[in-house]
Amino acid sequence: MAVLELAQAVPLLRKEYGEGRLIPFLGAGFSKPLNLPDWGELIADMARRLGFEPDLFTLHGDFDQLAGYFEEVGDFEYLVHEMTRGFNSLESEKSRKASRTHQALAALRWHTLYTTNFDFHVEGALKDAGRPVNVLASFADFQGPRLVGGCDVIKFHGTLEKRNTIVLTEKAFFDRMTLEAPADQRLRADLLSHSFLFIGYSFSDTNIRYIWHRMHQLRKGSGAAASPRKCFFATHGAGPVQPTLLEKWNIDIIQLDPSDKSASVADLLQRIGV
Repeated sequence: MAVLELAQAVPLLRKEYGEGRLIPFLGAGFSKPLNLPDWGELIADMARRLGFEPDLFTLHGDFDQLAGYFEEVGDFEYLVHEMTRGFNSLESEKSRKASRTHQALAALRWHTLYTTNFDFHVEGALKDAGRPVNVLASFADFQGPRLVGGCDVIKFHGTLEKRNTIVLTEKAFFDRMTLEAPADQRLRADLLSHSFLFIGYSFSDTNIRYIWHRMHQLRKGSGAAASPRKCFFATHGAGPVQPTLLEKWNIDIIQLDPSDKSASVADLLQRIGV
């Protein structure tokens, strides 16, 4: 099992990046510096719209289950509208332009980025830096024209701009578990020749853990089991259990400084490009 300190991880990441083989895979934690609305706020809003006390509403299911219930009996378009308004406000745009993590990400010459985030700030940071961007979420996106030299930002759980791509409810997550959507097909191809750097996820995120499991299965199915490319997971607290579990998925853990989480992520990204 491998738990890497930053100094140990940087040469490995630089090598992958220098060969054009490193792909970031970004989760909600990456957007923490932007102070976006969290799931608790969204659940509370749904509860009030349905006439529930927010604290009582949370007792009736996990977020994806409650979102599914809201889709059935409430106004899901309202939820998408509120998420769009909250995630992509003028205040969050100002925060993004001042965010060291987003600046450090955009300073590197990525050809591909994956994110499970619904907000527009990953692609926004690239555009702030003058990079052409191709946002890919739907089948039409993958089939359509792209900017030459653009970074492909693959919205793995969809984008708020296209309601039918959003993976938010329990049913939507279940439907995606076969990993047969266009974004999944692209992931299969990228797995053959790239290493992934996961940032902004927690060990308890069941959805990303399922993706890791499926990525491992896909590598094995492609005949890459003998020497699969390493993936890396940046965290602020590895603990004794997770390194053993992630080793079987060929994922090395990078231990970052927990005293200032955003600064440590920015430092990691800045060192990759040095």
